[in-house]
Amino acid sequence: MQLHFLMIGFGGKKIYLESALKTDAKISLLINRDKYKNEYEKLFNQVLVVEDIYNWKQLRNAIDQGEKIDVVLTRHENYVTIVGAINQYLGLDGIDYATSRNFCNKYLMKQKWLAAQVPCADGICLDNLNHLDEFLERHSFPLILKKTSAAHSNYVVKVKSKEDLFEKLAFLKSQVSGYVTSKPVEGYKHKSEDCQFLLEEMLYGRELTVDTFVSGNRLIHTPICEYVMAHELGLDDTYLPIRTMPTVLTKRQEKLVYQTVTKALNALSARNCVCHTEVFFDEKNNQYSVIESTPRGGGNRAEMTILTTGFDYSLAVFQTAAGLDIEEIDQPQRAISVVEYFADKKGLIKKIDLDFLYKNPAVSNIKIRDKIGDLAEQAKFGGKTIVSFYVEANDCLKSKNLAIQLFKQVKEAIKINYS
Repeated sequence: MQLHFLMIGFGGKKIYLESALKTDAKISLLINRDKYKNEYEKLFNQVLVVEDIYNWKQLRNAIDQGEKIDVVLTRHENYVTIVGAINQYLGLDGIDYATSRNFCNKYLMKQKWLAAQVPCADGICLDNLNHLDEFLERHSFPLILKKTSAAHSNYVVKVKSKEDLFEKLAFLKSQVSGYVTSKPVEGYKHKSEDCQFLLEEMLYGRELTVDTFVSGNRLIHTPICEYVMAHELGLDDTYLPIRTMPTVLTKRQEKLVYQTVTKALNALSARNCVCHTEVFFDEKNNQYSVIESTPRGGGNRAEMTILTTGFDYSLAVFQTAAGLDIEEIDQPQRAISVVEYFADKKGLIKKIDLDFLYKNPAVSNIKIRDKIGDLAEQAKFGGKTIVSFYVEANDCLKSKNLAIQLFKQVKEAIKINYS
């Protein structure tokens, strides 16, 4: 690939770059100063550093002073709008700025889907209460209240009554009044204030997820991944504790999932990007509803795809951003589950004893993000993962069941002072 790629943001994972660099691709980095590390100078062709990555004047100056860019991409949800702005400014063949905003705001996304008759949850903007009574005539509690710009299950809460709705809406407004991820680019074609809070009907069923490489007009899907929901493990939270690839579906069910995802991405005008899309599958009624989608290559799902199929996900991210052909993805030969654990509620961590994970041969990629004395919180109130790890097995039911068992052990092994 004799192309010059500009990567927006970088978390230090060299595996994201290695395959592309072997093709003689030239990769540069645009990064905020507080994320910059000296070691990045050796990894990238050039490193463009700005004080505020969401300030268009600074972005434009950095780009204009650097080498000619052929392709822009990111692996981070935070920087999708920046990709859109730079693509549009340079006239590149990827998502433009308006498309990036539709992806980054759950209300704008829903409007696109409803207009294109993509099956999804009914919902209204709740920045004011103008349409609330009408919505409550159509739907009964419980309902789902979301911060439209949040990600990773943060600030998604179930509301059980009108009183509960007002209480939790007031709480969210007090905690997260502005944008959470992928803020608008200041000074770049963005005048109106996007909807900040979304109220949706409750969907039921199996939650599935698919990553899709949208390269030109061609869509290549990863194997379907399925979540174990928080309520299935007795948790009063909205995060997704366990995800397993592949999962058990009939060929017809797989086809319908992929068709639903394709329709959703077409409605959002996805182009030359890797999209992660979540779908509810109501098996009883054979109905498929899209939940959300985001145009950036995954972290855990990338490694899950590599480990189960051998497909070079990270190389395909670059190829897709450039609109090049990518290989078909083989059927999975193994199964992998990813486990994430958050606090049951707000409290201080007083003990972490996870030696049993390190001794289990099926477990890998253990990441402990907190330490004793740190403040932990539920995902729905903006908390972060305390620990995550992978579980591998020969089939998906075995990896899922072992992951559930280990999750319960982790829950007992991490002691948190909730008083």
